[in-house]
Amino acid sequence: MDARDLVDVAIDEDPRAPCLWVPSELWPDFVASVGQTPNVIGAVIYRGKTIREGGPLTDVTTRRY
Repeated sequence: MDARDLVDVAIDEDPRAPCLWVPSELWPDFVASVGQTPNVIGAVIYRGKTIREGGPLTDVTTRRY
């Protein structure tokens, strides 16, 4: 699975979550796969969700703990 597939799965599993965090290792691949560049605050809007870089060695998640 590539980064975009993982994000799609996370969105499908928690469709009501307003945002999602992607690990730093996958962030460049995700941004390239959706064909966007992060905005001023470092977020990308994808499928109606705010997607942000979540830091190194994290999971693709809709919750930040």
